[in-house]
Amino acid sequence: MIERSISRMSHQIEDVLDFIKPVPLQIAQYSLLDTINDSIEKANIPATAKLILPEHDIEFGFDKDKMDVVFDNIITNANQAIDGNGEITVKYSESKNLVDIEIQDSGPGIPDEIISKVFDPLVTTKQRGTGLGLASCKSIVEQHKGTISVKNNPTTFHIKIPKNLQ
Repeated sequence: MIERSISRMSHQIEDVLDFIKPVPLQIAQYSLLDTINDSIEKANIPATAKLILPEHDIEFGFDKDKMDVVFDNIITNANQAIDGNGEITVKYSESKNLVDIEIQDSGPGIPDEIISKVFDPLVTTKQRGTGLGLASCKSIVEQHKGTISVKNNPTTFHIKIPKNLQ
């Protein structure tokens, strides 16, 4: 119980710091699949949930630590939404200049009254959330000169990031 509490407090502090203190990007070539797999591992997705991942990998330039924050937030939210009995699907593709990433879950969706505000600071549906996780995601994706959006039915986060930031 203490470890879970420490982890939750640590996550909340990281959310606040990620939001209020943007640090310059450290761009290098990384594996997108490895980065997403790291986030999946941290999310503790139960064996009862179905996880669908791409079979191919994409390597391009991004800040791994910052994109870890993005994937951690979205995958953790998806895991909480499906409550151990659903499906999380990660898809991505690339064009000459752009990487297109989708993370989808089979949960109940984001309430209509807040879906347009989920990237705003302090907006949350959780009793224990800070409301800064998705705001931080938006900030990080925008630092990468990309875009992030969300839609329901099914809940899908869509991230587009240019491949050549250096």
